[in-house]
Amino acid sequence: MPKIGPQDGITAEMNRLRDLDPGGTKLVKGADGKWLKLDQLTIPLDAWGAIDKLQRTLQILHDDHDGIAPAPPNPNPDPPDPPDETLDDSDLEPARARIFLAWDPLQCVRAGAPQWMVPVVSADPGLEGAVSDDVVYQLRNYFGRVEAWCDCRPDGGTSYQTCLDVVNRFGLDGAWGQSENQSEFDHAVANGATRTVGNLAALNDTSRALIRDRTVLHSNELYRNVQPWQLPDWRDCASGVGGNCIACYGSSSENASYYPVSRYKAEGFYIPHYDSVYGVGLTDQDWKDLA
Repeated sequence: MPKIGPQDGITAEMNRLRDLDPGGTKLVKGADGKWLKLDQLTIPLDAWGAIDKLQRTLQILHDDHDGIAPAPPNPNPDPPDPPDETLDDSDLEPARARIFLAWDPLQCVRAGAPQWMVPVVSADPGLEGAVSDDVVYQLRNYFGRVEAWCDCRPDGGTSYQTCLDVVNRFGLDGAWGQSENQSEFDHAVANGATRTVGNLAALNDTSRALIRDRTVLHSNELYRNVQPWQLPDWRDCASGVGGNCIACYGSSSENASYYPVSRYKAEGFYIPHYDSVYGVGLTDQDWKDLA
């Protein structure tokens, strides 16, 4: 049977569907008015739109038919340039070296995570045990500071006001909003957020301008456990980005494979004191490797 070849029409037809049904995709259009490429979608697979999932399926079937093996991750990619020590970027400290916690927030203490990092507990009421007087006491006793974050999904999620309530209730040191898509960013900023963690590729020009001029500081998700080919892309916002936020967890539902901290460090994608981590699925060695 002949190969399908590059003229498969998959991307073109999926983008036509996106124009007809923008609610069926999580992709956004770039400044040129064209839909971004599917590999720029960095949210978990189970959060993709139906059109995005269909395009992924068709592409897998196409590649399987044509005998195209997926490109293996580059074991020695060019690392990003090191931070320029001559620049005064001390005001980016509030967006650096954070541990975004969810379940089992005290694992980082038990495993001996670097004490110069700042734990950020989840304000999501659905995460039992994520924040309590005892959790805050132990985290503060070990790290010195404790902050909170939430998903900023007011419809079916956690509003930024809930995060502020948790900060006030437990006397925490600040709040974060999530910005994995435009609606989360808009909700967070409209309700007073000055720091977000999420995906710059999903934000529009106006939102990125707020990050670029440091009105909103940002930690940019780099989840190579979900997309091992993903590279840091701070767009035009580097002046307001504190660093990457890496993730290590494996998850069959998200098509994620365990990706150790040591690998991020070897590739130059995790720099201690600058970059942050999503604190789920780390081994004891991962926690120590953050130093």
